[in-house]
Amino acid sequence: MSLYYVTIGGNEHTVELRTDGSILVDGNKTPVSAQQVDIRTFSVLSDGLSTRVVVEKDEAAYRMLLHGKQIDAHVESERMRLLKKFATASESEHSRTIIHAPMPALVVKVEVNVGDDVSQGQGLVVLEAMKMENEIKAHRPGKVIEIRVTKGKAVEKGELLMVLE
Repeated sequence: MSLYYVTIGGNEHTVELRTDGSILVDGNKTPVSAQQVDIRTFSVLSDGLSTRVVVEKDEAAYRMLLHGKQIDAHVESERMRLLKKFATASESEHSRTIIHAPMPALVVKVEVNVGDDVSQGQGLVVLEAMKMENEIKAHRPGKVIEIRVTKGKAVEKGELLMVLE
């Protein structure tokens, strides 16, 4: 059995291809069969009627030409859906940004406090190395959940400065 999620015109349908050759659409058995005519053309038999369907696949969807009308269908396998779900859960669990010192330096200024919401590009900490000040900025929006340095502290390259969530 193979399970697919097919979205056409904003409506999602589950399509189950069973090992006995039957097809269930949204749980209902659908009497349909298809014969490939050439690389892009199929002859589809449903309810005793034969219909010619031209299919092209691009990155986002399948484009079908049926009775002179274009239909776009996004098809996602059950496996792909599960992988996306776990990837999204993993991203949200691991959405912390860890800020490390890019070089040995002296902390000149900590510009945020624990609990502060920061925006992308906002300054977080100023380091001084070789008489030059370098401002470390947020790469994405977030909330400061931990600060490991204070003004006047010497840090080594790679040392943890702060954590954003």
